[in-house]
Amino acid sequence: MKSLFTSSVRPDEANRRYILPGLDGLRAIAVLLVMVYHFWPTVLPGGMIGVDIFFVISGFLITSLLLREGALTGKIALGNFWIRRARRLLPAITLLILVMGPVSLLIGGDIQVNLGRQLAGAATFSSNWISIFAGNDYFAQTSPELFTNFWSLAVEEQFYVVWPLLIVGAGVLLRRSWRRFSVVMVLGIIASLSVATALLMSGAPISRVYYGTDTHLYGLLLGALLAFARPWSLYPPLQQSVLYRVAQPFGLVAFARVMISWISLFALIPYAILVPESAPGAIPWGLFGASLLALGVIQGMLPDMLAGASEMLRRLLNFAPLRWVGERSYGLYLWHWPLAVVMHYLLGADRSPLVNVGVLVATFAIAEMSYRWVETPIRRYGFRGSANRAVAAFQSSRTKFLPVSVALAAVVAAASTGLAVHTAPAMTTAQQSVEDGKRAAAERLKARQEAQAASASASPSAAGKDAKASASPSASKAATGSVDSSKVTIVGDSIVVAVSPELYDKMPEASIDAAEARTIAKALPIIKSMGANGQIRKTFVLSVTANSTILDGQLDEVLAAMPADSKLVLVTGYGPRNLTWIDYSNGKIREFAAQHSDRVIIADWNSTIRQALQTQSGLLSSDGVHPEAAGQELYAQVLMEAIAKAQK
Repeated sequence: MKSLFTSSVRPDEANRRYILPGLDGLRAIAVLLVMVYHFWPTVLPGGMIGVDIFFVISGFLITSLLLREGALTGKIALGNFWIRRARRLLPAITLLILVMGPVSLLIGGDIQVNLGRQLAGAATFSSNWISIFAGNDYFAQTSPELFTNFWSLAVEEQFYVVWPLLIVGAGVLLRRSWRRFSVVMVLGIIASLSVATALLMSGAPISRVYYGTDTHLYGLLLGALLAFARPWSLYPPLQQSVLYRVAQPFGLVAFARVMISWISLFALIPYAILVPESAPGAIPWGLFGASLLALGVIQGMLPDMLAGASEMLRRLLNFAPLRWVGERSYGLYLWHWPLAVVMHYLLGADRSPLVNVGVLVATFAIAEMSYRWVETPIRRYGFRGSANRAVAAFQSSRTKFLPVSVALAAVVAAASTGLAVHTAPAMTTAQQSVEDGKRAAAERLKARQEAQAASASASPSAAGKDAKASASPSASKAATGSVDSSKVTIVGDSIVVAVSPELYDKMPEASIDAAEARTIAKALPIIKSMGANGQIRKTFVLSVTANSTILDGQLDEVLAAMPADSKLVLVTGYGPRNLTWIDYSNGKIREFAAQHSDRVIIADWNSTIRQALQTQSGLLSSDGVHPEAAGQELYAQVLMEAIAKAQK
């Protein structure tokens, strides 16, 4: 039989049942990195690289399986390939949705927001692009969505649909020269990284680069490139003499490969600690570096490596507990995130880190049940075969009630999921708080403008008196207590947007400029422009800690843009533990205030709300960041007290 993808190992020489030892162990490391990153982000701030390790494994494995089928059978049955992928992916996803849909309905509220969009993405494996086109609302980080983790499944499935077609096309068109297709992979890797870098430099949201299939393709292609470099990786020769003929298992190159594999393996965890997602260039270049490490590990496990150190690597990664976790890695990845989101909405954003220990245990238990009773039977017997076996089992006298019970449970779960979608709020409580703040602030500004216009249309003498009285510090202080609001400028983020009506009520003459997702980097150009145009008043308030890490020198730039005789009020931030930049930025604020005590005052929202939460509930929305009505009153009071201190 003429092979479609011939290699140096002939079909009659091949071990057709070969399974690469250690690959499940690497999967285990990948999923554990992701889970620790999601549960305890301060422990592994770069644990997101686990997803990129998965991508490299998937690119290598899928390509190797296709090349094996083409070499051993002379053809690639695309239909059968996609059916196998469906058997692998769909059962666990269906079970997850049928469980989480009713759970979201029972919890209600914020957890239901955008549920319909998420389910549409899950059903069509387009979650990444749907999130991108929806604008990937920045509230999703503090008000997490149930199926956010489906974005990586979408990237992989899109690859699974297109890649086999390209492989077959390469085999048909290039024939014996099919390996030249590796040039296309190299160009694809370069293009993916180039597009990602160009988008970031042009100001595109980082989520666009992270979620995009086009901008996150490099890991999959790196794995595929390795498969092309050693096409018989999953059908090595049975005889060692043949292996010596087709490869060089010893020598300088083999020694270098062994060293690279071990160094790459031991570098993975330090890399996940030292390269956090917030590091400059972490996306895409830091993730590309992690992909190279994964590639380094896999190449050292290939069957052409006969050195004792390579065998030790395979045995280490084939260690039974690691293999057990790796075999269930798909279920672990699927379930850990939705379970954590459920705890977020049940117990609050700033729940004890110990809660995640329970979530971790539950994740392993559910993943095992899914693997044993749902995923494995369907992979082994197919959809129809599994259904027939289930019906046969249910027909026993002891379990006749089970078919009806299972069918009824599935119908109820599906109906509950549909009801959860239908009754979902249009926005989270945090979003609603911000929108209400915008609307109320606009109404107050309009009322102030109308009052000023009415005053201007009165008699010149009366208008002059009114304007003079309004502009006088004593008049402003009479309305706002010890604060002269006519001398206050506030620049802030979405928290200030939400609280702005309360601020206008307390300081009607204040100038407020606030917007969602505003970071210190976005605020700096605004502040410099205001300073150049004389729009910064005697007391300047800056509140942008909720969204960004304040870096060295940025607060110096703020102070330099202000008039020399003005005072700066810096507001500390508060949020759940996973928003790790808040505590760091608060430290920078306190350090800066101590260095410039003559001009800088702290409005310590962090300490105030932290103390208030010990005795009072309902101060913050479900995201643990944006204040509700009572919290807004408290936030405004904190600012008022700091401004009064600055104006003494």
